[in-house]
Order: sequence, then structure tokens, then C-alpha cells
Amino acid sequence: MRHAVLVFCVDREKDPVAGRVLDALKEECDLVATSFEVDGHSVLEVAGLHDARISIVVTNEVVSNDYARYAPMFNDRFGDADVIGIVNWHGGANAPNAIFSVQTTGDLGTGTFSAVDPRITRGLLLAIEAERVTSGLDSHRTYLEATHWSGVKAGDAGTRLADLRPSAVDVEIGSSPEDSANPPAAQVLARSLLRIFDRIEEPVHSVLCIGGVHFEPSFTNAVLQSRDRPPIAASHVLPNHWLVSDGYDQESRLVDLRACLHSIVGGIQSIVYHDKLKAFQGSCSPARRGARCSDAFAQKNCARLFRRILSNECAKAAICCRTSI
Repeated sequence: MRHAVLVFCVDREKDPVAGRVLDALKEECDLVATSFEVDGHSVLEVAGLHDARISIVVTNEVVSNDYARYAPMFNDRFGDADVIGIVNWHGGANAPNAIFSVQTTGDLGTGTFSAVDPRITRGLLLAIEAERVTSGLDSHRTYLEATHWSGVKAGDAGTRLADLRPSAVDVEIGSSPEDSANPPAAQVLARSLLRIFDRIEEPVHSVLCIGGVHFEPSFTNAVLQSRDRPPIAASHVLPNHWLVSDGYDQESRLVDLRACLHSIVGGIQSIVYHDKLKAFQGSCSPARRGARCSDAFAQKNCARLFRRILSNECAKAAICCRTSI
């Protein structure tokens, strides 16, 4: 039986989104308390499900900021989970407003990547987009965000993300205070989370995305607007800025590229990379614009290294080199 664990930090000083989404979720389904507790809160189960389990975990801290405490606890109780969905906010000085995002977990600096099932990330993206349209939130957009782990910003080494055994995926609303407090947005996310396994049995064409910007629209559109059969399912997204700054054009990072591929449940059929950096030019800082030529060179070297991996380990996989998808 499929099992999703949804995590909500209810301290709104620490997370302005999760508690609101949890409140909206309680309006959408019946929840049953279990005998297990986290941070003094009973773990809840969504009632009435027949072919899946959805556990609701309420915390007092943002889980990604304290893996030292939460990872052993979650491994012990939820080690069999297909995904741990961490509901939170998206922020940042230059972050886009009025967004929903699905973000896989990894740290390019250390080459550490959480396992990810592309069927789950696809299912979440499609559910969020469908609920967004149904709710009439025309001002909002749905994105597949670049792979990263916020625990690094909290002071942890990137390797610490491997302490949590199940797949970890962030599901977010951002990026302004008004967005965080938007009730219809919280309702959209709550309804989407209950549909996390709706598409799990559909065959997919699994791809790894490299290049582009942090919120690369072409990668998102590849999933949301896919006319391929089977449809495209994206998982980890390795963007330009970290591919270059973390030296992924070097032979020494080959082992980390291989680790990224191996973290994708079921493997991949293709690698998709953003070739001409058009989106990059529109969103980089002046200091970064001078690096565009080296970025392009580094990206092509990354593609060359991925070809080596695929030719050695995944002979049937293809490389897809596209400037737009």
C-alpha cells in the first residue's frame, strides 16, 4: 500500500504556510488520531482511503532545519513511506510571488540527493495545477523548482540530508507574506496533497533536468503540457547556477552525477537540458551575466559527462537536448 507522510510545522512565526494548509486540509477530509506522537501532537491518518495511507505529522519546528532530531524519529516510524511531503513556504529577495512549487531534495555542493519517485512529483504538479485552475487562481503559477535542501541554509552540511531515508519533497506556497496568508492558495494545496497518488500507476517517461534557471518554466511545462505517450515525469532539476558554481563540468563530479541518477526511483529514460540559456539571461545578476559563456561551456561539459554515465549504465536511455520543451 502506498504511504505518504505530510509534515506541517504549526508555529507560524517559523512557517507562515504549513499551519494554514493543515487547517484547510481538515476541512477537506476526516482525520483519525493514532497512538504515536511527534512534538506532543498526535500523528493523524486520513480516514476512508482504501489503496493508500496518508499520515499527517504536526511539528513545532521546521523539519528541514533540524534533521538531527527529526530524521531518526521519522526513519523509525515512517521508514516505509514512499514520500515525506514537507509543506512550507517559499521566500527570498528575488523569488517570484503567487507561486506553488514542488521541490525535490538534494545538495549539489556535496553531491547528496534524496531518493525521488518521478511519478509522485508529476502527480503533485498535475494535482496542484488542476486545483489552481478549478479555484480560479489565475494570478498564481505552478512550478517544478530546482533541487536543493534548505537545511544547508540552517547550518547543516549537505550530506546530512541523507540521514532521512525516505524520499523528501517540499511542497510550497510563495513568496510574499500575502501569498503565505492566502486562504484559497492554502485550499488548493490541501486538496492537491490528498491527490498525491492519483497518477502513481500511470506509465511515464522519466527525465532528469539540467540547466535553466531556478524556476525553469520549460521544465515545468514539459510535465504540465506533455503530449508525449507515455507523458514526461521530471524529478531532480540541476540548474545552471549550481552546476557552474559547484564545478559539475569537471571529471571529479562524475561520481556525484551518477549518484543523482541513482537516486531517481525506476531510473530515467532521458536527460533534458536547457541549451541556449535564454531564460538564464533574463534573471541573472550583473555579476553573473559576464559568466554566460563559461556557463554554456560548463553546461555542455555536464551533458558530455551525463552521456558517459548513460552509455555505461543505461544503454537504452536517450539524451534530449532542447532549448525549449
